[in-house]
Amino acid sequence: MSTPAPPPPTTTNPGALPTPQTHLRLARPSLSLPAAETFYVHGLGLSVLYRSPPQGTHPDQHPEDLLMLGYPGGAWHLELVHAPDGKGGTEISFPVPRPTEEDLLVLYVEGPVDEGLVSRMVEKGGKRVVARNEYWERWGVTVEDPDGYRVVLCTRGWENVAVE
Repeated sequence: MSTPAPPPPTTTNPGALPTPQTHLRLARPSLSLPAAETFYVHGLGLSVLYRSPPQGTHPDQHPEDLLMLGYPGGAWHLELVHAPDGKGGTEISFPVPRPTEEDLLVLYVEGPVDEGLVSRMVEKGGKRVVARNEYWERWGVTVEDPDGYRVVLCTRGWENVAVE
């Protein structure tokens, strides 16, 4: 017996809402999944949580190549997407990464940044850059990934507290 589909969300039945424990996925395009994997796994120290099978090997396969990276048991992960044919299986061109200096993944390490980690990130395809925002320059180290997105290793801590 199959499980009935849940009713569509309405104003009287809003469905599930995000909570403080809701898992966060940050999805972005990548020009090279191998280069991104080298940077994030062998440089930053994330783990591969999921990798799509090679194109054409599974009948229900997503039209793009997917790579999901994060810390096992963590509350967030990165989803990196690459369309090998440049189309993503659609007639719409697959987006090319267009990061700005404000597209930041900030990791609060709550202490001095390990220079060995920064060196590894650079050695594995990253580029140490000066942050556009003086705050991040003062309180952390900024490294650009192979697609040009920026990772800030912030020396401070963070706790979500409502201001109102």
